[in-house]
Amino acid sequence: MGCGNPTALAQLQPGETVLDLGSGGGIDVLLSARRVGPTGKAYGLDMTDDMLALARDNQQKAGVQNVEFLKGEIEHIPLPDNSIDVIISNCVINLSADKDSVLREAFRVLKPGGRFAVSDVVVRGEVPAELKRNVELWVGCVAGALEESDYKAKLSTAGFTCVDLEPTRVYTVDDAKSFLTESGLNTPEIAEQMDGKFASMFVRAIKPIATVEVFDPAMCCSTGVCGPAPNPVLPRFAADLDWLATQAVTVLRHNLSQDPAPFAANESVKAALTEMGTDCLPLIIVNGEVKSKGKYPVRYTLAHWAGVPMNKPVELPVLMSSGPTSCC
Repeated sequence: MGCGNPTALAQLQPGETVLDLGSGGGIDVLLSARRVGPTGKAYGLDMTDDMLALARDNQQKAGVQNVEFLKGEIEHIPLPDNSIDVIISNCVINLSADKDSVLREAFRVLKPGGRFAVSDVVVRGEVPAELKRNVELWVGCVAGALEESDYKAKLSTAGFTCVDLEPTRVYTVDDAKSFLTESGLNTPEIAEQMDGKFASMFVRAIKPIATVEVFDPAMCCSTGVCGPAPNPVLPRFAADLDWLATQAVTVLRHNLSQDPAPFAANESVKAALTEMGTDCLPLIIVNGEVKSKGKYPVRYTLAHWAGVPMNKPVELPVLMSSGPTSCC
C-alpha cells in the first residue's frame, strides 16, 4: 500500500521520463506513464522476479506501452547518467541498508534540474530502540527509517539542493491505540514517547543544474563593508546569489583569508591569482569554467551562466566592478 502518493505529489509533466525505485506490482509506474503521456516514459525498478512478473502482467492488462520494468537494486540503478527527469518511490528507501548509495545513485541518473520526489517513513526526533522495534510490527518500514535531519543531511551530501520534507501523515497515539494495547505497550510513558515521532513524508530535492563558485576577496568584502565606506554592490550581489540558490543551483562561496583550501586545490583559481593577484577577485567559476574576474555580474548574467531561464533578456554586457580590494 505504500505510505503516500508520489505520482500525484511529484506533479509529473507530459514528455518526462520517470523512475520508480522499488516498483513492486507497478501501480505507481502505470499511473506515472499515463501522466507523462506517449511522449514520456516510466521505468520501474525492482529486485524480485515475482514482483516484476506481477508488474508486467498489470502492464499488459492496463494496455500501457510507455513503460519498462527493470530488474536490479536501488543501490545500483541499471540506467545511464543524466537520463531521468523525476525519481519517485513509495515507502521503499527506508528499507535499504545503504541509503547513502541509494541517494548517490538517484543523483547520478537524474538529469541536471531533475527532481527527487518520494514518499517515505521518517522518524521525528529521538526514539528508544525498543519502542522503534515494536512500532515496526504495527506501521512497518520503521526499523530502517531515518531521522528527519539525517535524511536532509544525506540528500545534501549526495549533492541535492532545495531539500524539503513535508509531512503527509503524522502517526499519533490514537492511531496506534489498539496495537499498543495488544502489545502490552499502552502505558502513559510509551504513549508520550511515540506520539508524533513517526510520519509519512513527501521528500523533495533537486539535482542542481549548475555549480557556481564565488571566490571573494575577504570577509570584510563579503559582508558589504569594505574599508571606511560600505560597497553598495555587495549586498545586491549577495541577494542575487541567494536567489540563484533557490533555482536548483549549488552556490559555493569561498573566502581567501578564512577559507584558503579551495584556492590551493583549484587550478583555475591558482592560475587567475598568478596572472592578476588579488585583483582577480571576486573570481566566479561555473561548472569548473572561469566566467568572471574582478567583477560582480548582475543577476541576469549569473542566470545565463548557470542555465537558469529568465523572463526577460539576459544582460550579458553589464558587470559591476568590485572596487579596490586593498582593504582586504
